[in-house]
Amino acid sequence: RYIAVMRSGDYETGFGFFAEDVVFRIPGRSEWAGEHSGRDAAIAYIRNALEMAHQGEVELELIDRLTSDERVALLVRERFKRPEGDIVIRRANVYRIRGDEIAEVWIFEGDQYEVDALLGS
Repeated sequence: RYIAVMRSGDYETGFGFFAEDVVFRIPGRSEWAGEHSGRDAAIAYIRNALEMAHQGEVELELIDRLTSDERVALLVRERFKRPEGDIVIRRANVYRIRGDEIAEVWIFEGDQYEVDALLGS
């Protein structure tokens, strides 16, 4: 349900899937890198990523999904529409599910240098 809502662009509903105490792990060297706790921190990271796109235009394509009782791994391709040209990011997001909420998120980037450049230092 989460990926369908986020792909539709209904981010506010998507944010509701995060547990209040969600732990978000962001790789790289940008100011966003590291472990962050809480729904507000997760939302801030996603909003920042959307702002990096021209007027928040991001296309999200689900490549594949791996699931178990507690975890879901999504292989995705994100296209950030920018005035100087589109940037395509490939990543794997691993979610630990607790009940009906996302309790933890690990992000694994296909090209960390490109993502660091997109998010800034």
